[in-house]
Amino acid sequence: MDPEFGWSYLSANALARARAHLDDGSQGVRDEVGFLTLHQRYADRFFPGTSVLHTRARYALFVPWQFEDQQGRPEADAKRALLQAELRLAGRLKEAAQGGVIGGQVYPKPADIPPSTIYWTALSAWGILRRDPLDRPPTRQKVRALLGPARRTVDADNEPLMGFTAPFVTLPARPANWTANTPLTFDLTADEGSFLKERLSQVCNPPTSNTLSLLARLTKDGIKPPSSLFTSQPIVRTRAGRDRGPLERAEAMSHLAAIGRAIYAALVEELRDRKDGKEDTPRIHRDDLLRILHKHREPALALGRHVIDLVEDDIGSLPTALHDVLVTTLAWLDAGKRQPDNLLEVYAMAEGRKRGRARLPQTGDGRNRRLEWRSQDHPFAEPLHYRWGQVRRLLSDIRMSQA
Repeated sequence: MDPEFGWSYLSANALARARAHLDDGSQGVRDEVGFLTLHQRYADRFFPGTSVLHTRARYALFVPWQFEDQQGRPEADAKRALLQAELRLAGRLKEAAQGGVIGGQVYPKPADIPPSTIYWTALSAWGILRRDPLDRPPTRQKVRALLGPARRTVDADNEPLMGFTAPFVTLPARPANWTANTPLTFDLTADEGSFLKERLSQVCNPPTSNTLSLLARLTKDGIKPPSSLFTSQPIVRTRAGRDRGPLERAEAMSHLAAIGRAIYAALVEELRDRKDGKEDTPRIHRDDLLRILHKHREPALALGRHVIDLVEDDIGSLPTALHDVLVTTLAWLDAGKRQPDNLLEVYAMAEGRKRGRARLPQTGDGRNRRLEWRSQDHPFAEPLHYRWGQVRRLLSDIRMSQA
């Protein structure tokens, strides 16, 4: 599930996959039972502000620079100018041919989701976008209004503007070719890298605490990030501080989610074959479940059957249906089972949030959804990655600028 670090665009298909990946209520095949709740909550704990749509660190500077470039314009003009600036930026970055360009494949058309949307939460979480007097992150509309003509005292909704004069902290100087039409790269200058390192090294979780997040610790130490968050080399664990225990539980849940996803696909195949009379249904996922169990059973059980209570201490109470799936699956694994028949009911209950799109219920709608399902089109189960691909690229970009 990890995107390659050389992501060069967000095409319509990639965006659809990302939306399915992010939305545990979507029609996507990646999260029928709700395992992305684990993914999102642990990723938010470890790496505040990150997103699966992030590509390169320098966007965290491109976006505020582009907003500041529109200073003095009326809000509507600034909005149009920003769209044009983001389109030009995509073209210049694409010309540099480094990879990671948001909207690069669809250029000269605008990206479905522009960088100013994708990175907005990060700018606030990382202390680049100042919060308002009530400690709320300002919207893009409010920032445009704040940067507009000086006579403006209210925004388009007649709401008072924020009580500070600059929406962004003092940013590094723009590169010399910022306003040119020449290719632009993602290579951070030393000053830019130092700025981002300083910002990210202060990111706390919870935000109002003085407790550094794992993202802050890794950024501050300037480590060479390993290919996997859970590599056999303990480079991340030794720097995890208070997150060491949660990181160990996140690893166990990563393996358990892989097993759960494989169980789901195997159950759909079995129902389609035995209950729906589609005897030509391949055994792709039923056979793959055995591989998944061989690879992931032991690490999923490494912390014992009763780890879920500690997981909820880490990331908050889980939805009841997901909680039941996790507890039941762990007990099933601990008993050494290989056939998931007795897990059908609890998995069907968890998928019930999809209502008419659910495949496991023994209903007419469920049968219709199974008959539409093709084993060969359903992705093989994989562990949760907690956005490590995006975080690794971010850390690498900053680290390279300090070399």
